[in-house]
Amino acid sequence: MKMLEMNMKDFMAKLKETKTVVIPAGACEVWGPHLPLGADTVMAEEVANRLAERMGWPVGPTLPVGDSAMVWGPGTITVRPESFKMYLEDICDSLVKHGAKRFVFVSPHVANMAIISQVAWKLKLDCDVDCCIFDWWRIVQPVAREKKILKNDGVMAHGHASEAGTSCFLYVRPDLVKEDRLQTVVPNITNNYPEFQQFVPFACYGDEYMLGEATAASGEKGRNLVEATLDRMVEFLKQWNPPSNRKI
Repeated sequence: MKMLEMNMKDFMAKLKETKTVVIPAGACEVWGPHLPLGADTVMAEEVANRLAERMGWPVGPTLPVGDSAMVWGPGTITVRPESFKMYLEDICDSLVKHGAKRFVFVSPHVANMAIISQVAWKLKLDCDVDCCIFDWWRIVQPVAREKKILKNDGVMAHGHASEAGTSCFLYVRPDLVKEDRLQTVVPNITNNYPEFQQFVPFACYGDEYMLGEATAASGEKGRNLVEATLDRMVEFLKQWNPPSNRKI
């Protein structure tokens, strides 16, 4: 149930019952020639809504644009990390005043993770409000491997707009996929030292703004991947009971 579509009485009653709000956060950036600019935001909302339906929790406002400076390209919109952080803090602070005690953040965009983590730590340390983050494109990877859902692994499966991402979209929003533009893009930059962090703008990988084998994608793979990952998320949330903050 989406908070923005609820009236005040129903929302306050649901929040009093659950004490929990799901917050989707995404991005607006290049996602290959076949997927929408808002891929991360669309997926965040689709996953958040499905998760909230399973758990009986409300979904709060979406943060539709994140820090996408590293994925600059045609159509990309980026906001400063400070702006994203302050906006998210204000949303959460308002919900805490209304009675929220737990936040579940759903964000496929990797650059949002550090910023959301800072907000989550502040909420825990200052208000003893519990938070968890589901980093969608990362958490689907072990599920795909364990259940052997995808043809590929590594970048050819989980690269930007590749087999995993395209499969998920063919399941949740096939209307947004330009299937006649699916292609395979092999990375043109090798990295023999993946344990060391480097800073390579995504435009350096080519004009298609994607990596991997999107041609291997299918709606059936997407269904298996999305539903199995949601099962794992629900399993975690049903046992999620962090300790109260210990003041020292």
